[in-house]
Amino acid sequence: MLTSSIATRPFETSITLSLEHVSVELSRAHRELSPERIPEQIPFSITLLYPWLPAAVLREEELRRLSAFFAERPPLEFALTRVTEFPGVVAYAVPEPDDNCARRCARSGPCTRSVHPTAAPGSEPPPHATLTRYANPINATFEQAKARVEPLLPVDCVVSEAILQEEYELDRMRVRETFAFGG
Repeated sequence: MLTSSIATRPFETSITLSLEHVSVELSRAHRELSPERIPEQIPFSITLLYPWLPAAVLREEELRRLSAFFAERPPLEFALTRVTEFPGVVAYAVPEPDDNCARRCARSGPCTRSVHPTAAPGSEPPPHATLTRYANPINATFEQAKARVEPLLPVDCVVSEAILQEEYELDRMRVRETFAFGG
């Protein structure tokens, strides 16, 4: 049974970097480790910001600001180097170096999380490529994620666009807009 807070929460948006193209085997591992993501339509990606704005209040002005923000930045180059976890929450692949645009994007400009009414102060995790969420028992454990993914690492990544996803029903996402990195 859904709790009233979940049943009544607004549909959310997120800003991500798709990694589906960087390694077929790593993308396959993500689907194996986190099968709930398949019907949710959430690709293997780096989360820059979740939640961002509630989908219902997202306006063209925010889309223009995001487009301009990403257009001013070159494509991102980094490597997924190791598997770690937010204890009790998720296992993830670490993008390094962590001083790249992904971290700056998640903490500045039009991407600031503070605009979401449910964002808890100080709860912004670093950019990360989630492999599995522990909340769903069909998903893998940390040990399983580490054993499956670490032999595939490091993986070099070049990402040329950011993706704005929006929920269209609870826990179901779709691409709303893509934003090309400019140069």
